[in-house]
Amino acid sequence: MPQLAAQLGGRDSRSNDLLRHIDPDGAEYFTVKSTGQSGMSHAGLARFIGVRGKAIWRWVNLVRKSNPSHNSLPECLKPFAGYNLTLSGYSDPEGRDILADGFCAAMIEYYASYSKQVNKESQIKAKQTLDLIKHLGMRLFIHKKTGWQSSYHSSSSVEDNFELEFEAHRVRFSIRKILRLDDYPELQSAIKEYGEKHHCLCPKLFCDTHDAMNELLQGLKAREIRQKNKLSRSVSLRDHYDTRPLMDYSALTRLAANQIRYEDKHPVEAVGIAFKLLLPKHTPQPIEIIENVYKADQRFRRLTKQKKLAASVQLSFLTDELEIKPQLL
Repeated sequence: MPQLAAQLGGRDSRSNDLLRHIDPDGAEYFTVKSTGQSGMSHAGLARFIGVRGKAIWRWVNLVRKSNPSHNSLPECLKPFAGYNLTLSGYSDPEGRDILADGFCAAMIEYYASYSKQVNKESQIKAKQTLDLIKHLGMRLFIHKKTGWQSSYHSSSSVEDNFELEFEAHRVRFSIRKILRLDDYPELQSAIKEYGEKHHCLCPKLFCDTHDAMNELLQGLKAREIRQKNKLSRSVSLRDHYDTRPLMDYSALTRLAANQIRYEDKHPVEAVGIAFKLLLPKHTPQPIEIIENVYKADQRFRRLTKQKKLAASVQLSFLTDELEIKPQLL
């Protein structure tokens, strides 16, 4: 079975309208530069999951032709019944349709949780994949592959840029919350269970596990990162990371917790296994420290409130000029 590690890192190419990334095993990802809409080719999705291309084609045709109200599709595919499943107006360099990211995620869930017609290895591969994308979102996962960033909207208006910046912040804030409230406690719990089971529970075990993750990603321990950036010990480093590093930490944390809990791996070894699965070709390098995500959230809330107030004043001025009663709008 091609390991999940083989899917990460590979060849990249760009057309005028699309960003494209191809993994070593042939899994193929696309993102529309102007909008961030993303998807995969039929064959690329099949390779990503580990099934035959004909199987994906059959499901695409079946779902498209299904009645939205009455059908016998698996639950994860029902929302797509009767709809166009591709990125409208876009095709890959060979002229083939690109399956939209939402449907790709649904197909991965189907093969991981519903299908009884695939071999065990393909189902395991689908479950590994699902674990990576379920809490991050398929679109963010493909953005990570293709390298899409909101900077591709550089020609947008000031208003559009604010909206894009706000959306980028919203995604960053969401990933940080997932990492803090879901993934981090899950890893801590897995480490605690391992320590109690093997009679080696101590604060150093928690510290060593997180240092292993920091060293693999950045080549530095947490203490060294704080010293380099002149941050106090009370500061949470991950509050100062941008979306993509947070995604890496989130996925590594989830995968490492699974290795500890289900494979009984030592926490430090579990981090190493998770790293090889997720980022086999990664070169450790320091992550840029940016504005604290919670301070940024407060700043965006203030700006949003100011914009709403300004819009209200402008509307009031317009209705006065035209003698329109606001309650009628």
